[in-house]
Amino acid sequence: MKMKCVMMLAIIAAFFAGEAIAEQPASSVAMNCDVGSAAAGAEAPNLHGHWDFLMVPRGIPSFGLMSIGFVGADYGGSLAPTRTAPVVLRNVTLNGNRIHMIVASREGDVLFDGKLSAKGDLMCGTVTYHGGETFPMVAHRRPSTYQSQPQSQRAR
Repeated sequence: MKMKCVMMLAIIAAFFAGEAIAEQPASSVAMNCDVGSAAAGAEAPNLHGHWDFLMVPRGIPSFGLMSIGFVGADYGGSLAPTRTAPVVLRNVTLNGNRIHMIVASREGDVLFDGKLSAKGDLMCGTVTYHGGETFPMVAHRRPSTYQSQPQSQRAR
């Protein structure tokens, strides 16, 4: 049931994200995202968990699951789009509310640059493919009762 709610939110965000949609051709999808500002002096959010994502390469919605966990004191994980094979999320860095991820793919690195919401449960940004093409992406963390150790307390 929770998965249905998250996916419905992603669909709503993709298709009803603002008045700009009415001005676009029927074959395009608009994604607007206002994640707000990170609280000054607050501890960085813990990104550990499962995230549902939606990206729109070449105007075609692509859903999937992203799993982020710790590898020592750093983040790593996997990205599993529904239409392709899983890929390794080999680097995740967070600087304030700015997030950068590097995804290893057969053709070369795919980059994500975006912003993380103040609550740490939503990220929005741009995916840059190997050839320089860019596409919008939004991800929402699935609720979980599991609490991993904060990154600041993990040994390097």
